[in-house]
Amino acid sequence: MKSLTLPATLLLVQATAAHAAVVNVLPGVNNVPITQVVYNDGTNDIVQTSPASGVENTSDTPLSVKSVQINNGGTLINLEYINTDGATVLNINPEFENIGGTSVGTGVNGIGVFDNGTNTLSKDNLVNFSNALAATTIDTDLRNFIFYDYLDSTPSYGTPDFDIVYNTAMNLDDYVLISERNGNTYFEVTPLKADGTPYENANVLRFGGDGGLSYEVYDWNSGYAASSNQPTQAQAFTVASVAAFFEGTTATPGPVWGFRIDNDGEADTKIVVMSNDTFTNNPTTTVPEPSTFLASLLAPLLMVLRRRRN
Repeated sequence: MKSLTLPATLLLVQATAAHAAVVNVLPGVNNVPITQVVYNDGTNDIVQTSPASGVENTSDTPLSVKSVQINNGGTLINLEYINTDGATVLNINPEFENIGGTSVGTGVNGIGVFDNGTNTLSKDNLVNFSNALAATTIDTDLRNFIFYDYLDSTPSYGTPDFDIVYNTAMNLDDYVLISERNGNTYFEVTPLKADGTPYENANVLRFGGDGGLSYEVYDWNSGYAASSNQPTQAQAFTVASVAAFFEGTTATPGPVWGFRIDNDGEADTKIVVMSNDTFTNNPTTTVPEPSTFLASLLAPLLMVLRRRRN
């Protein structure tokens, strides 16, 4: 189960050797405020003009975010296009192969991908897990996300969990929509270059700050939860600009081809790249199939220096 720690600060800037800073993304701090969300349940559009106060709907049927209206410096922008060209998950922490879940809680426990009632766990199943995780990035279905629940052991602190590499890169005027179940947990996102390595001196965005109470550290509570995966916890959203990875840094900005995820908070997340324009003018490439990178799954386990709380 995710840890629940009250935020100590509103803005964290932590110098490291690998990048310029770890910058918190919180409501009113480094995010782009959401003003409206339009959902589609497969038949009807549902317009939400203010955040929900709690869980207002539970189901395992698909519910997609059709568009998100944001207020970027006083300009209303309607994000209605998503990057659907495909993605690959690489460099999964090999510890995931051996991490399962305990028998407590609602739903299947461990590290896995929930997709409308179907669970794909990482334990003894990294290839299928990576494929299921990659699929979560090319739709906006709120009931399709990665979860970390009631782990029987925990990955090492400071060890990246995995990389997501996209077939179509993100330009600086695109946006990242983050969905997190219960809106109370944190994780870090590092931007990647075309060769899959992090941008030198770029910001790392830490969504959810230091964690907090339900829906407190994310911008918008959808009110929608999954029936068979923690039905008392709705999905919450935050939007950040791709340009935020480079703001206030000495890094040379460029297209962002993917993200390195370090999920020390054990957040239950979905990452979707959105824009107010089509992605036809963005750089594209062909990403190799995950099987090409199976050798990375066999890398030696890193020494556990610090364990996460359940």
